[in-house]
Amino acid sequence: MNYIDFKSPTGLAEARSMLKELGDRASPVAGSTLHVFLRDESPKVAVDILRLGLSGIRLMNGEYHIGATTTVSDLLEHRQPGWVLDRVAKAFVTQPIRNMATIGGSAVRVFPWSDLPIALLALNADLVITGDDERVMAAPKFFETQPFHHLQPGDLLTSVRVPALGAGQGFAYHKDRRTSTDFSRCTVAAWLALEEGRIADVRIAVGAAVPMPRRMEAAEEALKGARPGPAAFAKAVEAGIDTLRWKGLHGISDEFARHLASVLIVDVLTQAHEEAKGA
Repeated sequence: MNYIDFKSPTGLAEARSMLKELGDRASPVAGSTLHVFLRDESPKVAVDILRLGLSGIRLMNGEYHIGATTTVSDLLEHRQPGWVLDRVAKAFVTQPIRNMATIGGSAVRVFPWSDLPIALLALNADLVITGDDERVMAAPKFFETQPFHHLQPGDLLTSVRVPALGAGQGFAYHKDRRTSTDFSRCTVAAWLALEEGRIADVRIAVGAAVPMPRRMEAAEEALKGARPGPAAFAKAVEAGIDTLRWKGLHGISDEFARHLASVLIVDVLTQAHEEAKGA
């Protein structure tokens, strides 16, 4: 990025006014851990959003409201019933990066190795955009394209709402990489709800091995109403695996990416099922 100026507003209205006035020349910054990967060399004005009061985690009416500038370290350290994003944060590269990276920045700019979008899809999160009006977008809509395309000049992602895990529900997350600091080759998350021993609802999300994070809706439909177990999970994966376009990264073929995903999806569904049973 080619920054030629730096602005540090102290309130949301002031920040939005700056962003609207600067238009395409503005670049909101918080942790700035992803900016090294951006290839835009046009002159930009950095607008610091860390002093806008957008940090913190609050449980309200069964869902967590997470401010956009809340760091990944905060996600890791938070402890409260039904909170699961600490599991995702633990897989987030290194502690120095966790100390700087924010949930908002990680959601607005999606790269193949991104962690949080996959979890937010599986958890059916809502993302709140503040502009002239407040807009709430469900994760599947938000991540159907590069999310920054949803933001008009003056708009900011201000919070993320994640339902707390309830009784009879389970969540699991896995990020496959060769070393703890390596980019992901395939990332999978699953949320599952049981009712009378059957799967009442399920969500499966994948990333890294596909061009953009996606839900596996065909596999989800195949599992609803089924009795959970390895055979049912494998059958559902087979039903849905070819609805997505698999892309191998970091030395693996497209075919191996597909195979790796099929194994990991069964694994995370098994883990989510165990949690939903109360194990």
